This record gives sequence, C-alpha cells and structure tokens, in this order.
Amino acid sequence: MIFVALTAGALGAASPVLTESNVQLAMAAGLLVAAKQPRYEAPTEQEIKADTPQPPKAEAMPAPVMAPRMAQASPSQDEILKRLDRLEEENRRLRQQLPQNQPAASSAPPGAPSPQRLPAQMVPGWRISLYEWNAEGNTSRDPIKVFQVRNQRFTARLGQREIMRGDRSVPRLARRAGHTMEMFVYKLEGWLNVTRPGQYQIAQEVNCGFDHPCSLVMRLGDQQIFAERNRNYDNKLIYQGRELAAGAYKVEVIFNMTKSNFMKFDPDRVSIYPTDQGTR
Repeated sequence: MIFVALTAGALGAASPVLTESNVQLAMAAGLLVAAKQPRYEAPTEQEIKADTPQPPKAEAMPAPVMAPRMAQASPSQDEILKRLDRLEEENRRLRQQLPQNQPAASSAPPGAPSPQRLPAQMVPGWRISLYEWNAEGNTSRDPIKVFQVRNQRFTARLGQREIMRGDRSVPRLARRAGHTMEMFVYKLEGWLNVTRPGQYQIAQEVNCGFDHPCSLVMRLGDQQIFAERNRNYDNKLIYQGRELAAGAYKVEVIFNMTKSNFMKFDPDRVSIYPTDQGTR
C-alpha cells in the first residue's frame, strides 16, 4: 500500500513508525500538525468573497448638457410665397424636360413659321388678358384680368360686370343691358398644334360693330399673320394661307376698338372668332 511507504523520519524522531492502523489519522490531521504548523482551517465565505477580485462597478455618468437652441422666427407670408414660386418654377422646368408623347417638330418649309414642341400641361382653349383700353392696342402694362376659355366666338361682353337694372348710379344704357359697357384691349394667347404638315388657312372672323374702326394684330410662331389697324369690319372673314410643318406654334392675337367717343357701342356687336382650316 502507498501509506506504508511513509516512515517516522517524515514526522519527527520521537514519533513511532506509522502503522496501517494510524494511517487514517495521519491523513486526517495532516503532516503540518506533526511539524507543529498552525492547524489549517477552511476559509469562511466572507474571506473568500474578500479575496476574490470583483468586477469594476459601473458609475453613473452625468447626462450631457444640451446647448440651448436659439428660437427661430417663423417665415413671413411673403417668404412662404417666394418659396412656393421657386418650387413651382423648378417643377415647371422639370416637366418641360420630360419627353412628350408627340412627334418632334419637323423643319419648316421656306418662308413658313418655325414649329416648336408643345409645352407640357396644356389644355384646349385660350388664355385671355384684358388691358385698360387705349387706341393703340398697347399691352405693355399689367392686365386688369386674366382667365381661360375654350375657343369660341368672343364678344366684348368678356370682362363686363353684371349690374342691377335698378341701379341709378350707372348709365341708362348699361342698366338696360344689365351689364357695364366698358372697353378693353383683348389679348388672346394659345398654341396651334399641327399633327399633319400641309397648307393651312389661318382666319379671323371680325365684327367691329356699327361700322366702327378696330384693330387686329396676330402672330403665329415667329411670323406676323395679320396687322389690320383702324379698319372697319362688319362680319368680315380675313385669312392668310401658310405652309405648316408638324409641330406646335405659339399664337397671339390683340384686338381693340380704336375710338371710344362719339360712337354707339354695344359689346354684343363687337366680336372675333379665330379659326383655321387645312386645305390639303
């Protein structure tokens, strides 16, 4: 047995030789007792905890201090409108860059107006601007009113205000008609979209009313079609033929009476009717 190998020399000279009967005692007491060492005692739970290294405790850090934000003033109404105008202008520019579902404008025949590509977001009709009346048909100032209508026979009733027939503050003729009897310079703007090239008749049916003088100026693209000034027209059809290539042509018509006194004026008798017709 292993224990038999241990001798008295290991325990001290005065100790007897370990026999098999006392081996168990030696194993229980330990050799330190025989060597007069302090008796071994198991550490307590508190001592074990004290000797065991503890992980560092998390320390609460102070919350970051936010710098005070400066109060921002709300944008004014004018600034908001300016921003909206800029956004609308950018939106319009982007729409015009998109490819259109229409054929590209072809080259114009010699002496004919130059076609363009029809702008985006177009609807049928005319954009009509009313200007303060003047004999020359000047439209350099800001218009009094702008609106959009479909193509039709336009009379000088455009822009007239409805009035009460019993209103004594307006002239009797206006009370009888039920509307004002104002004169304007009329400006019509639109686009002529030609899908098939060919010969076209650009026409205007004009009535100045009671044989009074009026003026009619019309441009198609980069060319002037009519320049009828101070003419007396009574249900007169005037026209010009043009060879037009496929594409879009900007149209501008300016119409006005050239006198405003010593005349009989009835807005329903003053009219223009823009039209066109392909001949082949």
